[in-house]
Amino acid sequence: MLVQAVLFDVDDTLVNLAGAQHVAFRQQLTTQFGDRVSSHPAMAVAAEAFVHDPKDYYNSYINGKLSFGEQRMARVVDAMEILQLDGEPDEELWIVGYEDIVSQHWKPFADVPPLLERLTDLGIAYGAATNNVTDYQAHKLEQAGLAFEVVIGTDVTGKPKPHASMFLEGARQLCADPQNTLMIGDDVINDGLGARNAGLISLLIDRDNTRTNPERVYKVASLSDVLHIPSLCFDNREI
Repeated sequence: MLVQAVLFDVDDTLVNLAGAQHVAFRQQLTTQFGDRVSSHPAMAVAAEAFVHDPKDYYNSYINGKLSFGEQRMARVVDAMEILQLDGEPDEELWIVGYEDIVSQHWKPFADVPPLLERLTDLGIAYGAATNNVTDYQAHKLEQAGLAFEVVIGTDVTGKPKPHASMFLEGARQLCADPQNTLMIGDDVINDGLGARNAGLISLLIDRDNTRTNPERVYKVASLSDVLHIPSLCFDNREI
């Protein structure tokens, strides 16, 4: 199967957002409540709840039910309940201050730059399809040292992934046929099934080996494995 272009999810596919969130969460929690919270026996549980958002507050934001700030504060409140902390989260601390810290820690995974360099060498266009607004995610990629000319955010099509419009618009902007566009992401539903159902080649990146890939969705443990999938051809010269 020929790959003409590659679309990437951004958060926790290209950029280690979870790692940055852990740092910012712990720092801001300590700033508001003091050093005593850092040794709380439930700190790891609270941090995981904040980062991985089991109540899907972020999806509520993406679908227009909460503002960006509201979803952030809701996650902080839940973490505070786990830690049995009284009071309310400081809004300035958790909206403005948190953003300053987390953005300083936006870094690409180690397997990202080599793949992007190789795609460039092969003449394969790439871009991003991401469930956040375009300018914010383009800034995140730039901050992480990743140069992307094509970034498709939720404000471009008005529909978040897994809606087909984001994938199809990404392929269009990359001047590629959807059936020859590879979508790489870390979310089974939004990326894996969404891309497959939109007619793209779909691939999950599962660095922790915690996801079961659906039918007709590839899965790799590292982006360094992408170019070595036998049934995918990344070199047009071989055709």
